[in-house]
Amino acid sequence: MLRFDHYRCRILALSVLIALSFAYPFSTKASILALALTFATMGLRFLPIIPSTLALLGELLFIVFGAAASGVTPLLFFAPLVGSRIAVDAAQNSGWKLRLPFAVSVIGPCAAGLLSLSPFLPFFAATAIVTPLVLLFTLLLIRNQEAKRLEIEKRLKTKEAILSTLAHEIRTPLTVIQSTVDLLIEERIGPLEERQHQFLSSVGSNVQRLVTLSDTILASIKVESAWFTIKVKPIDIRKVIKNVALHMRPILEAKGIELRYSFPKLLSRPPADEGWIHQVLVNLVHNAVKHMRRGGSVIISVNENEQAVVVSVNDNGSGIRTGEQPQVFTEFFQGGILSGAQLEGAGLGLAIVKRVIEKHNGKVYVGSVEGSGTTVSFTLPLDGVVTENE
Repeated sequence: MLRFDHYRCRILALSVLIALSFAYPFSTKASILALALTFATMGLRFLPIIPSTLALLGELLFIVFGAAASGVTPLLFFAPLVGSRIAVDAAQNSGWKLRLPFAVSVIGPCAAGLLSLSPFLPFFAATAIVTPLVLLFTLLLIRNQEAKRLEIEKRLKTKEAILSTLAHEIRTPLTVIQSTVDLLIEERIGPLEERQHQFLSSVGSNVQRLVTLSDTILASIKVESAWFTIKVKPIDIRKVIKNVALHMRPILEAKGIELRYSFPKLLSRPPADEGWIHQVLVNLVHNAVKHMRRGGSVIISVNENEQAVVVSVNDNGSGIRTGEQPQVFTEFFQGGILSGAQLEGAGLGLAIVKRVIEKHNGKVYVGSVEGSGTTVSFTLPLDGVVTENE
């Protein structure tokens, strides 16, 4: 909208100068008056103490009285345009603040036409009719769109609340089931037969999948919410990576996948939200594990340049098809699987990663060779960081 105002004022000022060039030989006083009104009205746009609506009303009056003084009636074509712009500012107003623009858009052209006493009086009368109609139409359109937007936001919030509650309520009993299954597998209650152990391991694996899914849904709802914020402080990315490795160990061991990490001895502490960066790394490792066969490996590496700390998660899994790489950060996208195995999860992990890293003013990159593996990297900008030895 600021750019629109900028160009509109430029075009209007240019039109006035052209009008003055035609009017000057016939009426020097009228030209001086129009020129003074031009600079006065343009100046209103740059005074912070003048409310935007009042400045626009001054611009409207300048147009109609400038046209009357100079005798260049084509300037009146700007009046409906300014009227529509006034509607944008007045859409949230009520009472006299809303009635004032309509009154000015009618009285202004009528008064200018009567003062000019020119043969172009019908043009001023038409302007007094068209401008408030354009203002009214634009106002109704804006309010209609605003009502639709509020209704959509209300529905989205309701759906988010339902999903959040559902995911949370599902997670609680699943955690209890998971703990019980772990106790049984560890044979703390009594010895198990081989077949019983297999069944319980299958139950535990599927419960873990549901817990991960509910956590992913909750994280997705949070990052997509308007109130999503991050608590930034200098973090030790090495500590976060070690915690992620510990957190993911049961899943990695169950699938026979090795996780390694490496980072330089001298590393800065980037400002970030430690909890969300932990979630980002968990999502990336989990996404890598989904695309790997038993015996694979995941490597988390950290590098640093002058602008940012760069964290990369590399795997030697099935890779991503070239045509699918631009879509990997799309919600619910999972892509094709070279092995034909069923994917776990809902396809929200990488979408969450992108949203969180962008919230940190960082960037996410993906590189992949089909059949050879994938590398996903993200940056955490350095700003007032502290450098520490390992």
